[in-house]
Amino acid sequence: MKQLQKVELFEMSDIKVNYYLGASDVFNYKEVLMIKYSGKYEFGSTGNSDATYMSAMGKAAIEAWEPSAVIIELQELEYEWGDRLDIIFNIGSDKYADEPFPVAVIVGSGCEEALRTLLLGTHSKEPIDSIEWVFKDFDTAWKYINKQLKEIESNS
Repeated sequence: MKQLQKVELFEMSDIKVNYYLGASDVFNYKEVLMIKYSGKYEFGSTGNSDATYMSAMGKAAIEAWEPSAVIIELQELEYEWGDRLDIIFNIGSDKYADEPFPVAVIVGSGCEEALRTLLLGTHSKEPIDSIEWVFKDFDTAWKYINKQLKEIESNS
């Protein structure tokens, strides 16, 4: 008989994940999920398993809680380089392919510059603030999510 080895998702990465759920300010029946990732993202392609783990944990949370929007909180993530991290910014898009799904990202000092070059290009001089859905604090990200939810509702 073939030998199978037990595996665990958490063995893929040392990244920590926490979830927070709350009603939006504009529609109390629409919940917003915040996924907080913290720890050190491995450099370059060594971090591919970190990106895969982060994506899998985010997708599992969306499946479990079925939020109307997501805030991805990276303030305590140390990230220098690795081009697979961008897969986490699309979580929710495949589950809700037929309708808009607002996503906001909160960056911190340990990942801001590397994310800027990942999203805007290594030679870009644009600040990370030029990306509509990227923020440096929770309050601004929360306002953005609520504005997006209100616009989606008014266009339905």
